[in-house]
Amino acid sequence: MIFDIEFATTTLKLPPTQNQPLSGVSIDTRTIKEGAMFAAIRGPRFDGHDYIDKAVKAGCGAILVEVAPDPLPNCPVLVVPNVLTAMEQLATAWRYKVNPVVIAVTGSSGKTTVKELLSLCLKEHFNVVHATHGNLNNHFGVPLTLLSMPHNCQVLVVEMGMSALGEIAHLTSIAKPDMGIVTNVLAAHLAAFNNIEEIAQAKGELFAGLSQGATAILNNSSWAKESLQNAAKHCKTLTFCQQDAGQQKADLIGTDIKMADGKLAATFSWRDKISVNVNIAGQGRYMIDNALAAATALRQVGVTPQQIAQGLKEFSPPQGRGGREIALGGWEVIDDSYNANPGSVKAAIAALRTTPKEARRIVILGDMLELGKQAASLHKELFNEIVKAGVSHVFTAGPLMKHLYDRCKNEPTLRAQHRDDPADWLGIIPPPAASRRPDTC
Repeated sequence: MIFDIEFATTTLKLPPTQNQPLSGVSIDTRTIKEGAMFAAIRGPRFDGHDYIDKAVKAGCGAILVEVAPDPLPNCPVLVVPNVLTAMEQLATAWRYKVNPVVIAVTGSSGKTTVKELLSLCLKEHFNVVHATHGNLNNHFGVPLTLLSMPHNCQVLVVEMGMSALGEIAHLTSIAKPDMGIVTNVLAAHLAAFNNIEEIAQAKGELFAGLSQGATAILNNSSWAKESLQNAAKHCKTLTFCQQDAGQQKADLIGTDIKMADGKLAATFSWRDKISVNVNIAGQGRYMIDNALAAATALRQVGVTPQQIAQGLKEFSPPQGRGGREIALGGWEVIDDSYNANPGSVKAAIAALRTTPKEARRIVILGDMLELGKQAASLHKELFNEIVKAGVSHVFTAGPLMKHLYDRCKNEPTLRAQHRDDPADWLGIIPPPAASRRPDTC
């Protein structure tokens, strides 16, 4: 990584050694690579300046600080008014120097899965693709994603998360995407919003921050379609949907959706009459929406329908995001435990309808957080989806899920049990035999 950038009031302190190219940027001395710049970020519970010595011992190539250490280490030291702001400036500068096609993904759920689908399929067509690692999608993660991009990157996929208004707008100003995808708008992080319409506004910040003529991609069957299209009025807008969602005029439509041998099968049809049959690992029809979102973007950057189908075929759900495991005793477990909001939990429960009719259907649910004043009612609302899915047993944990338990316990078709502490289920509900996290249920 070699490029020039001018910081306001930045002081460059050089030791008696020659500057060297940097291998990247890190804010964590536990994982820093030799030759990388260490950015001494300050947070509410930590101060990176306390770890400068560790970074130097680990072989960092430079340090980015607000207060220069004394004595100076044997590497370049950049002193700036604010390390995070400087890191953001570096990230944007590197984005323009490498100049890849940048695709940004946000949404209440599915954004990590769409990011992974994009990455897999893009690699069928391009030589060098870079994407957000894990879920590094916040004000630290997005700059780090850009700064870890190789110099010859052709396409960059950036995941963007948020918990308040203005956050997506800020991340968009750093990444400068050429294309934006909003997977959906659901009741998530409601504690920070007055209503779900504000969540749509927050997700729409991605489209509003795109440059004139950039591409905005959204679900044509979304209740928030009008709000999102308004945010994208200066963009080229593309839509996707499942055929049975009542929308026949999307740019990409998924039809003939079926479940077979643990995989979803569908036909993807574009407006130009090109169609392709796809297969993707996943349980619920929400996975088809994720694949449609990715496929809409992929065609715009030159990936062929056949390459899209091949990439989707190779997909395996990330840990805790709808993958299948076998539990002790041979039980099949759908692990969707990474995170939850009412919309994603309802979709996960609905996915049980695709299991064999003779199968016993069980749900194990923990609290959905950050829902504010509506938390109790939103937990109770899961009852209707549980009944429709033909669930026979409900295990709940946590004070918020107690509201659902109270709704389920008198239903004659259900057997419901509750524990205030999720740990109380350990040894009672056996974990998946192959699980890497045996302490969760």
